[in-house]
Amino acid sequence: MLNNIVRKLRKERGMSVAELARRSNTSRQTITNIELKGQEPSGYLLISISEALERDPRDIFFKTSVTHVKQKEKSA
Repeated sequence: MLNNIVRKLRKERGMSVAELARRSNTSRQTITNIELKGQEPSGYLLISISEALERDPRDIFFKTSVTHVKQKEKSA
């Protein structure tokens, strides 16, 4: 299931929609659709957005990520 936190991460980094779109090589409208309407990006775009936000794609778009599971295992 899509767990979209793009807007939160973008704002934490002080990035505008236009800046994230530029860094991800896409349009502002596409970023807005992902943030507000839950549009699922293509695999390529998912990676581009993740790189622009300096995050693992699984941590941004998926409810249960490998990183999250590994952190839970370490704390147990």
